[in-house]
Amino acid sequence: MTVLRRRHFLLGLCGAAFVAGCNFPTAMYFLMPEAKEAAEYKRLASEDKEKEIKVVLWTYMGLDLRPELAQADRQLAGKLAENIQRMSEENKEKVTIVKPSLVEQYKSNHPDWNSIDPEQVGHYFKADYVISLEIDQLSLYAPNASPPLYQGRTHILVSLVDVKNPDTKQPKEFSALYPGEERGGLDSFDMHVGEFKEKFLSHVAKRLAFYFVNHPRVERVMRLDG
Repeated sequence: MTVLRRRHFLLGLCGAAFVAGCNFPTAMYFLMPEAKEAAEYKRLASEDKEKEIKVVLWTYMGLDLRPELAQADRQLAGKLAENIQRMSEENKEKVTIVKPSLVEQYKSNHPDWNSIDPEQVGHYFKADYVISLEIDQLSLYAPNASPPLYQGRTHILVSLVDVKNPDTKQPKEFSALYPGEERGGLDSFDMHVGEFKEKFLSHVAKRLAFYFVNHPRVERVMRLDG
């Protein structure tokens, strides 16, 4: 495609975006060369493109939660695994996530699993990294709203453990509010709580994946629009 034809093509896409009601940052993305933003915590992939990196997701949620949030940590791990795997493949990077079901099986076989060091878990699975997610806040409803409104909130302490050098990376705090303050909560009568839970955890998983994988700018725009 020639430069002129490409420019006309991109302008057409931009016009279509405006007609469809997309906001200005989203529309402007189509006029810009594709670029990647750096992982916000640490990129998992090796600089050696032939080296495969193996990662374990290790979640802990010591909260007294409402029934609809039972096993939310497992669901989040599954969605995060899917996002990291997909985005790494798009970047042509060799990153493999240990199946969360295998990690849950390990926990079931170790009743004291919440006192086991992530480094030990990494050695068991022969992994390069362990992503530890300590969830200390998780809710689906806006506080004090009447009638009830959906507005997911979470706070997670994220740690990346290099199994061979376990003390080399400091933990990073992660917070999410979905939908954001500007949009406000969603009417809980318009959507089943299970459906909103899926949307919220998918949003959190995508944002967490940005911590570990280089991602396109359009992903950032989508995140900010959330």
